[in-house]
Amino acid sequence: MALKSLAIIPDGNRRFAKSNRFGYRKAYAKGFEKVEELLEWAEPTKIERIGFWALSLENYQQRSQRELTILFSLMKRHLRKAIADKKYKKKGVRVEFFGKLELLPKHLRQLMKELEHQTQNGKRVLSIAVAYSGREELLRAAKLIAVHFGDRAGQAKESDFTKYLYMQHSPDLIIRTGDVSRLSGFMPWQTAYSELYFSKKLWPSFTKDDFRDAMAFFDETQRRFGR
Repeated sequence: MALKSLAIIPDGNRRFAKSNRFGYRKAYAKGFEKVEELLEWAEPTKIERIGFWALSLENYQQRSQRELTILFSLMKRHLRKAIADKKYKKKGVRVEFFGKLELLPKHLRQLMKELEHQTQNGKRVLSIAVAYSGREELLRAAKLIAVHFGDRAGQAKESDFTKYLYMQHSPDLIIRTGDVSRLSGFMPWQTAYSELYFSKKLWPSFTKDDFRDAMAFFDETQRRFGR
């Protein structure tokens, strides 16, 4: 089965900073650059959708204001550049953001909406989770089901529930870097039958050969979808 949808949990930026005696800004900047590199590596493939978990809700709530300021500053810079260059639009990539975006600074949300609007006609999709928590996503969907279905909530089907999630698609493959073998609550509903690939590399150190190893792993996997 061809790999159509890929999701990435790019873990290890902070540990990369400590091991290389970098400041967080430099380490996170390298992490942002790695996202661009991976998109280039994936271009020749048949992958139609790539998702990145840029910031978890837990990290948003627990990280220092200084670290969040660095992250948001880098996000803003990359968003502005992407909009100015129209690089995603030129490549036919639709960019979309999901999570509790209302928690983000207003200027950042405005740039996200501008990039989404600019790229809305793209055929390939780049999905970016910001201030995202899988538990929050499920709780939100359950509340919306209760509101919209009312007394008929008990009759809701899986397909109905899926419509109220931030993301309705299910990744074929998830790559997590950082030598951590867990999903940490990433898309718990959507990843029920996803294949999982855990890399020992910290995200800024992830290479094209590592990406190819993950692709080879998927090619050799016999998917069972719970059977």
